[in-house]
Amino acid sequence: MKSKTIEEIIFSREGNWEFDKHVSMIFDTHVRKSIPCYNEIQELIGSMSKKILPNNALVYDLGTATGEIIYNIHFANPFKKIRYVGIDKSAPMLVKAKQKCENINYVTFYNEEIETFDFKPADLIVAAFTLQFTQSSHRQHILQKINDSLKPNGNFILCEKIIYKDANRNNFYVDIYEAWKQNHFSIEEIKAKKESLKNVMQPVTFEENMALLKAAKFKDINLFFKWCNFICVLAK
Repeated sequence: MKSKTIEEIIFSREGNWEFDKHVSMIFDTHVRKSIPCYNEIQELIGSMSKKILPNNALVYDLGTATGEIIYNIHFANPFKKIRYVGIDKSAPMLVKAKQKCENINYVTFYNEEIETFDFKPADLIVAAFTLQFTQSSHRQHILQKINDSLKPNGNFILCEKIIYKDANRNNFYVDIYEAWKQNHFSIEEIKAKKESLKNVMQPVTFEENMALLKAAKFKDINLFFKWCNFICVLAK
């Protein structure tokens, strides 16, 4: 079955968006058509990992999906011994992650919720477009767990889709984003996905994300990527 046919199935079904077996089959292609500069973000995370990861590091990838971040960090650090842990609540996604990372030593995947996962002391934790799929009321708890789990010089990378408090500004950037998506999807497909994500994805403003990080006692919080309504932050 071709990926286009699978996408047609996904866009035509009713109900909330699910990271199920159909989505897992096309995720690596689909996400690049859904998140602007996705390849560049992956490259940035890999480049940053070279600077911040010591030998014998422990890295967590939250909402690992198909293991793309683990794959890219591994190949950005070919001479370091690094242990990787990928966590995702989607079992079909983890099947793809295990296939992608089958030649990487010291990688473990868990089919669990990040809200209840028991972290060990880590050098780097990455949550790339993951917290937006958790309940907003749980995010402070998750961020506090992440901070508590980082080693003294540990780092956290957060990538999120955001909204704007001002309705006119928010609509302005949404329009730009949807115009960009028309390079890859029809207007009907964009509307269908937007409707399916309505009760699943809960983005908040940049200011709210910063407030959550500060409340969790993160320090040295730096914005290192922004594209209209997508941001990435590095925090200690």
